[in-house]
Amino acid sequence: MGPRGAVYPPRIFMSLTLAHIDKRYGERAVLDDVSLALVPGRIHALVGENGAGKSTLLRIACGLVTQDRGSLTVDHVLKSAWSAQQATALGVGVVHQHFTLVDTMTVAENVVLGREPRRGPWGLWVDRDQARARVIALGKKYKMPLDPDAQVQSLSVGERQRVELMRVLDTGAKCVLLDEPTAVLSPGEIQGLLQIIAELARAGASVLLISHKLDEVFALAQDITVLRRGKVVLAGPLDTVTRDDVAHAVVGGSVKTLTRTAASEQHADKPAALEVKSLEGEGLCAIDLRVARGEIVGIAGVEGNGQRVLFEALAGLRPKVRGRVSLDARAIEDQAPHARRSAGLGFVPEDREITGLFASLSISENLCLGDPGVTHRERQLSRSAMQTHAEQVIARYDVRPALPDALVGTLSGGNAQKILVARELERPLTALLIAQPTRGVDIGAAAAIRQHILDARAKGVGVLLVSSELDELRALCDRVVVMHSGAIVTEMPVEQATDERLGPWMLGAAGGSHVAEASVQP
Repeated sequence: MGPRGAVYPPRIFMSLTLAHIDKRYGERAVLDDVSLALVPGRIHALVGENGAGKSTLLRIACGLVTQDRGSLTVDHVLKSAWSAQQATALGVGVVHQHFTLVDTMTVAENVVLGREPRRGPWGLWVDRDQARARVIALGKKYKMPLDPDAQVQSLSVGERQRVELMRVLDTGAKCVLLDEPTAVLSPGEIQGLLQIIAELARAGASVLLISHKLDEVFALAQDITVLRRGKVVLAGPLDTVTRDDVAHAVVGGSVKTLTRTAASEQHADKPAALEVKSLEGEGLCAIDLRVARGEIVGIAGVEGNGQRVLFEALAGLRPKVRGRVSLDARAIEDQAPHARRSAGLGFVPEDREITGLFASLSISENLCLGDPGVTHRERQLSRSAMQTHAEQVIARYDVRPALPDALVGTLSGGNAQKILVARELERPLTALLIAQPTRGVDIGAAAAIRQHILDARAKGVGVLLVSSELDELRALCDRVVVMHSGAIVTEMPVEQATDERLGPWMLGAAGGSHVAEASVQP
């Protein structure tokens, strides 16, 4: 029985049950007696704090990891374990939290990778035309068009997520496992993806959805399991629980309310922490922007409209063509990145995996990157100072596991994000550039990170914040500006930044020429 009473033919679709699953890494129990059942035609939400064991359970379900104890049952057939190849062959498809694409290959080549259509004698050649046709057909069917000949490295983050999902759809998967599929998408892209997930379930697929976003969970899912520290703390049909029940189960208590100090004066009367005048470069069009001390200015916009380019230009990672950038009234547009950091500019990039952290280095080593003065003594690196600094940061930001020597690559996404944010906020700052601060982070960790940003504001730091979550912008910012096609096209007080007002500007439908229509006040 599927959604809306639809009845599906027997054994065409796939049920998957995980029973009494245990998994340990050394002394650490990642999963402890976890059970979960995926049923054809239903969406099962798996929720929990970062590090609760959600991704490990998903990897066991798709054959990438073998459990220490417990069993899997596929269509009533008991299996003690299975390989990734066996899982795929039976109809399990996975969209992982971190991309698994080959950047130097095209969209079509990535979608059919390992299942390439063949042509010619004995199938000696890859049929590229058929591969392109499959991508075009999937794009039309699921309303997510992609250029089959585009190289993946040229795509936006949201477009890459589409390729990941299209690869799963191309396999005809009957059981679809989704690990934070909307974490890197814009609001418009999220709506499109949620519609695709709902359609998969209506067609009879069994779906596992890992998400930190309770709005998505309650909009889509029929069943829910909440993990905390590797154990099931809540499970059952979603219509039997409330949002407060789920939030309480995730964090083991009530989610802390953000504490925001009121501005003592108008931000226009405060000195500028960061000021940008007529900044131009590749992908940027005459950017004028002012962030006062103790002010948070949010940037809204569909991803790929110049937000990342702007931040990289301000951080000194991208050459400018013309324009001025001032930090605390000092010109920095010609300074190197390390000089800008030394002058008090912090930068948290949107992609912690590629540009934010070194997965192969420890927590203590990552925390001192770019700021060696914290851990140097008499021109030599002090391991004891690094250890002490890391222990203090770990305690303040509640990083788990609380081990300074733990490799960042072994941390959950939320704990890695805490390290990235802490590295910038734990040093003297005049202005902070922070992109997607809570992407892929659980509700408890997200609240903690947002509070740290507000604390920086209260200390007089000027913050320029990019987020694809409009609710996050409204919770943190004093003003919101919108970027479209590399230009700032409007700004408004946060009180006026409703979805209805922001949406048309984000889509470029609120005016004519984006330069002529810009209403930014320098």
